Amino acid sequence: MTQKPISQNNGQYTTPPKTTGKSRVDYVDLLKGITILWVIWIHSDHPDFGNFRMPVFFFASGIFFKLSDPKSFFTKRWYSFIIPFLFFYIASIPFEWMIDLWDYRTLDAFDWNRIMSLFSNDGLLINPPLWFLLVLFFIQSLSYVVFRLNKSIIWILCIASLFFHEELLGLPCHFMIKKGLAYFGYFGLGYLIGKPMIKLMCNLKRKTMVFIATLAVLFISILYLDNGLPDYHFMIERIKQIAFTLSFMTFFSFFDGVKWLGFLRFYGKESLIVLGTHQWFLIPIRRVVFKFIQIHNPIIGFFMAALTAVILYPVIKFLNKKIPVFVGKRKNIEKGRLKISPA
Repeated sequence: MTQKPISQNNGQYTTPPKTTGKSRVDYVDLLKGITILWVIWIHSDHPDFGNFRMPVFFFASGIFFKLSDPKSFFTKRWYSFIIPFLFFYIASIPFEWMIDLWDYRTLDAFDWNRIMSLFSNDGLLINPPLWFLLVLFFIQSLSYVVFRLNKSIIWILCIASLFFHEELLGLPCHFMIKKGLAYFGYFGLGYLIGKPMIKLMCNLKRKTMVFIATLAVLFISILYLDNGLPDYHFMIERIKQIAFTLSFMTFFSFFDGVKWLGFLRFYGKESLIVLGTHQWFLIPIRRVVFKFIQIHNPIIGFFMAALTAVILYPVIKFLNKKIPVFVGKRKNIEKGRLKISPA
């Protein structure tokens, strides 16, 4: 899609990124869209590609983080994270019953302690992907305090989070806290360099240079790790993940505003609902497919993931229309009319 240049800088035309709503950048939605579809792929019992998806998600979440007064800040997080989490978690309990009934033809084997895994140190046993909502709530609550500090201190804390990532994941505390501390570095980097990156990507020459540079760092780090060279505190692994995130984001900026990628844009905007509901459909699809085919391979995995995404489309539309407050949307009264807007 061709955009008209709005200014010229050293022979390079500069265009603003397409926005798709309040505080949205089009290619960030594309980035989130491909990543959430990637999550569905992983959950179809197929291998991950380098464990990049979590750094991408947390980095993208940090880009548009804003500080505000305490009431507004935590009210927004209540609607954005806690209410959707409780809705998807509670709604998933009868789903787990049905899966147990499917597998064992009885509910006697159902472990009721799974419901209480919400309070455990290890993670959720009911709709496990929902851990991301609790962790993001914790990270943003922590950031509400930390991001008021001097920027150099924020940088130090982000680097410390990345450096001690494995140690933080091993802390004997609630999974929300230890995962939040471990992934804080990626979120903080999104906050620190995300918006400057967006401004940088308005210039085609600079955007191309960033893409080539981050891609080079990515390939060098992959070669380094593949040759079995020492990786102190897994920092080369962290550099690889950050380089992938930045190159991935830059890559999608070349497709800013492209209409035929509307499906990615849609799932990117609705990534919270996809996260909370995809297992309701993917798990039955996976069991039916395996019952008849009894094999797993990438082609079958792609089919299951694609079918799940297609089924989710009307489900997302329905939930947004009928129960928006429960799925991360807020109802605002504006000039006497009911308006549904993103949280």
